[in-house]
Amino acid sequence: MFGKLQRLIIGFLKSYFGLGGSGAGAATFSGAITANGAVTTTAGLRTAAAGAAAITTTRVMTLADAGGVFSVAQSSTYDIDLPSPTTGPGSRYFFYLTAPGSFSPTITVDGAAATFVGTITIDGATIAATGSTLTFATGASSLGDSIEIQSISTTLYHVRAIASAAGGITIA
Repeated sequence: MFGKLQRLIIGFLKSYFGLGGSGAGAATFSGAITANGAVTTTAGLRTAAAGAAAITTTRVMTLADAGGVFSVAQSSTYDIDLPSPTTGPGSRYFFYLTAPGSFSPTITVDGAAATFVGTITIDGATIAATGSTLTFATGASSLGDSIEIQSISTTLYHVRAIASAAGGITIA
């Protein structure tokens, strides 16, 4: 009896978590997880963080940063460089302005390997966004303006940006 029940439970878990055959699945675990061997991720692996990571100077993002929340300050002119979305859909980055100032930080993709497409909502009006450089514009960006970026293919990042004033976030 115990053997049948054990096989039934194991079969259910394999099916539920996609652990058998050629299917892929997702699993959520709590507690410690031990891996005896190599663990590979293709879209980055991010652990829970206590708070947002502050960006105040040039930063080259990696796939390991995917899923992160990042605060941006206009304390100087600098570039935030996203990795090429070579792994395809899924890598997500969220940037929000915490310190408006006199400079215009930009967000680009490493080696111009991808294009941004999506929308920018400015004070309730939505405009189409296509280009390769996003900017928190000096004198127009406000506290809380934000840009959410997610890879949707190996050559495209989708953008959803919200600015409270005209020209607060631009794309070129």
